Amino acid sequence: MTTRRNPGRTDIKNRKRQMIKNYNKIRILIGLFSFLILCVGCIQEDKDNTRTVKIGLGHGPSHSFTKAFKKFEKKLETRSDSQYNVEIYHSGQLGGENEMQEMLTIGSLEMTVTGVINTYEPLFSVFEMPYLYRNREHVLKVNNSEIMDKVAEPLTQYGIKLIGFYENGFRNISNSVRPIKKPKDMEGLMIRTPENSAQILTMKSLGASPTPMPFSELYTALAQGTVDGQENPLQNIWYGRLYEVQEYIAMTHHIYNSAYVLISHKFWKKLSTEDQELFRKCLYETTLWQLDYMKTLDKELEKKMKEKGVQFTYPNRAAFKKATRSAYDRLYQKLGPKAREIVKEIKNMKELTEK
Repeated sequence: MTTRRNPGRTDIKNRKRQMIKNYNKIRILIGLFSFLILCVGCIQEDKDNTRTVKIGLGHGPSHSFTKAFKKFEKKLETRSDSQYNVEIYHSGQLGGENEMQEMLTIGSLEMTVTGVINTYEPLFSVFEMPYLYRNREHVLKVNNSEIMDKVAEPLTQYGIKLIGFYENGFRNISNSVRPIKKPKDMEGLMIRTPENSAQILTMKSLGASPTPMPFSELYTALAQGTVDGQENPLQNIWYGRLYEVQEYIAMTHHIYNSAYVLISHKFWKKLSTEDQELFRKCLYETTLWQLDYMKTLDKELEKKMKEKGVQFTYPNRAAFKKATRSAYDRLYQKLGPKAREIVKEIKNMKELTEK
């Protein structure tokens, strides 16, 4: 694997400004184009009154999200006696996460899965703070708690509704400059993050320079040296082929990511109570499948990437946990005392209970 030299910082800043300008222009065009295409489907009904459920996501056909939605498709169509026809648009065919969320709000898309829901409710950043959870069981309790329900409740005023979760996984750090063994090794690295306060503040606390951008633009940015690295669960690194342009991966497990399954509130309100329950049940069953699938996936992908020549390091997570404490103080300053209360409640949760 060839190490790529980074351009000068001034060139990088200029390139970033131009990328942002170009992105803002094309995102509007993409959104309008996608809206027009999908509106055609909205006004066309099959003769047998079958209702179309369009699902958009940014990841490819082999990703666990896509696989889970394929199972959802089969369950919903079968149990509804084909009253619903599910269409899955993967690989960012309909744009980035923000664009697809916006499509939900106007009703031109029925469902999506996202990690940037904090753009509508900033308090969602709390659920992705560094080293917040003890284990997956702890996560399950939080996701099925009144805390999550209260934070998610305001989403309906924006035209979206949270109806379930998939696991994105534990985030790790990759880069093309040097192996990461201790927090100090992060200093000065330009690290791409999602447009999420939790990841941005975490990278700042480690001395890195966070650079938010859509996942769909990440491979090119890494290949061109626009950023030095990024942080993501292994499945995103693998299925996004980021390992092709990154030499080093540090298994920091610094943040656990849930992925939020959203549905258009406009569409949801048109469903009968029975059909709403059917949607929830089919989705929950695919969630259980996906969570079980994820338990072994990381080990498999780590082995595959080592075979591709990627160098793995295993930093002392206690040192990273200590180094990222300042991210909490910065988040509390930004979001206020409510964020502090939520973190306290999450950390005090002991036993798993499901609804």
